[in-house]
Amino acid sequence: MARKARVIALVPAHNEQDIIKATIVSLMAQTYPFSYVLIIADNCTDNTVRIVKRCQRKYGSDKLRLLITTGNAYKKAGALNQGFKAVRKSRPDFVFGMDADTIIDQHMVEEAVKQFRYEAHTAGICSAYRTMPLKDDVTLWQRFLWRLQNIEFGLANAWRVENYRSARVLPGVSVMFRAQALRDVYKLNNGIVWATDSLVEDYRLTLELKDLGWDTKSSLRMISWSDVPLRLFGKGGLFDQRQRWYSGTVDELRRRGVKKHSRYELFTIALLAINFLMRLLLIAAYATIIAMGNNVQWISFFLLIPVVAALVQFHRWVKYTDQRDRWQGFMTLMLVPNEAYAIFREFIYLYAIWLSYRRPNRAW
Repeated sequence: MARKARVIALVPAHNEQDIIKATIVSLMAQTYPFSYVLIIADNCTDNTVRIVKRCQRKYGSDKLRLLITTGNAYKKAGALNQGFKAVRKSRPDFVFGMDADTIIDQHMVEEAVKQFRYEAHTAGICSAYRTMPLKDDVTLWQRFLWRLQNIEFGLANAWRVENYRSARVLPGVSVMFRAQALRDVYKLNNGIVWATDSLVEDYRLTLELKDLGWDTKSSLRMISWSDVPLRLFGKGGLFDQRQRWYSGTVDELRRRGVKKHSRYELFTIALLAINFLMRLLLIAAYATIIAMGNNVQWISFFLLIPVVAALVQFHRWVKYTDQRDRWQGFMTLMLVPNEAYAIFREFIYLYAIWLSYRRPNRAW
């Protein structure tokens, strides 16, 4: 009889007192139980550690373990590295990593193990990402921003399916790794798995796994819910979050140059700049047509483009997005809100490219 695979969870947590209990409950409710869960309390100044210890009394300190980081100046990457060194002696078959502000579906581990059994060359499988349900006390503006991101997450899941479950990046939000693949990176980098000099340590790890010959995949059967920014600007806002993601990605591509697993990424960035310009030109064309007012032939031609795009986007939204409501459907069909949001994200990406060159030594 085959030995049951050992799965260990690494959960870095920095001041997560508001959600850490719910996170632990979702981890402990798995249909395929973890051998144990390691909460990595990283420089916490709130009640996170106290809440985890309270949960240990319920689940047992052997099943729910706590590691308080020592001398960690490298934030999430440093916490994960300390955690991985602590669990290596347990010789796990798989390592599950997730953010502490995330809730996972009870079948997450079971579905990941099933997929790994049929994919011997897969190093990591990331989940389908969904937005955490809104609380009742949010403003209309916050609800609007949440709807935009909920649509975005659904369309991102559609992209993964349409690209044969491939994963451009294995996001640290929730991802299962084959332990042997992580050990390969550990040896490659002399005891470091998650890069401490990168704004996007999960993207660096994905590229290194690909360099070593591993595949990276995704699964819509693995589901997680995560908080999303509900303001545009300020620390932790949407602009701040995306510029860190995008500028960190550009940093990595600049560091690597034109290599096998970065050529496609460089090509997509070039397309992004072209797409941004084309959107602006299309807006200018619409404005000109409206100003002319009498050229019905041109109006019909230009109206056909957004109508087709809206119908395609609406179909993908219905098929791959959860927590749908009529306002999201209206926003998707109207196309304008999502197009404006796309222009906003593309502008941030162009700004991130500038930022990567002008301020190469930015902190996480």
